[in-house]
Amino acid sequence: PRALAITTTMLACTTFLATALVHQRLADAGLASRPGFSPRAPSVFAEADRRHVVSATLSAAVFPFIPKPAIAADVISIPASTSRLGGKLEAFSDVAKGYSIYRPSAWNKFDASPGEYDVKFQDVVGMTEQVIVSSSPVSSGKGLDALGSAADLGAKVSKLRDLSLVSTSEMIVGDVPLYTVELAGSGGHELLGFAVSKGKLWRITCKTAASRWPKNEEMFRTVIASFQPRIL
Repeated sequence: PRALAITTTMLACTTFLATALVHQRLADAGLASRPGFSPRAPSVFAEADRRHVVSATLSAAVFPFIPKPAIAADVISIPASTSRLGGKLEAFSDVAKGYSIYRPSAWNKFDASPGEYDVKFQDVVGMTEQVIVSSSPVSSGKGLDALGSAADLGAKVSKLRDLSLVSTSEMIVGDVPLYTVELAGSGGHELLGFAVSKGKLWRITCKTAASRWPKNEEMFRTVIASFQPRIL
């Protein structure tokens, strides 16, 4: 009985509102006052309005207590990459530091340099081509948003690097929030990834000469998308 009463009320409201809209359209057009005129065939606009009213009325009546989800349209969520890009990359884990990443397989590895990086991988031939992982402590309880948005961070980093800001993005890799910042200029082309986890700010820096960027872009983006602050 309650469901029937609700349905009847909705239909009555819908009919009333649709009729009112049709007559308003006719009044606006100066037709309603013509002798003998009967609105037997409502216009396309009136029909569209009627459908809109029906949809809105039904939605409000049937789903009055369901909140709309808060979705950040600019934030993408992807699984951590495990792609080897046909052998260009291989898995790497640092048990002591507690993170995993896919590294360029043919590049030289340089162990930690305190205050500079945790590990560095460098192309054997192109000495300017590097992938660097570094970390620094952050205050307890602070997350990535303490750095501002990705755009805010990108603006700051571009000034420090003396490079132009090309793009920024915000994503969730696995379950880890991550920012990316792309920079370019006469000094080269860089793609950086930032994440906060385990009380540390993690930074993955991928560098190459500007002329080599088209060749390395896919690999660099895959490297950053593979980072996880845990052992896999």
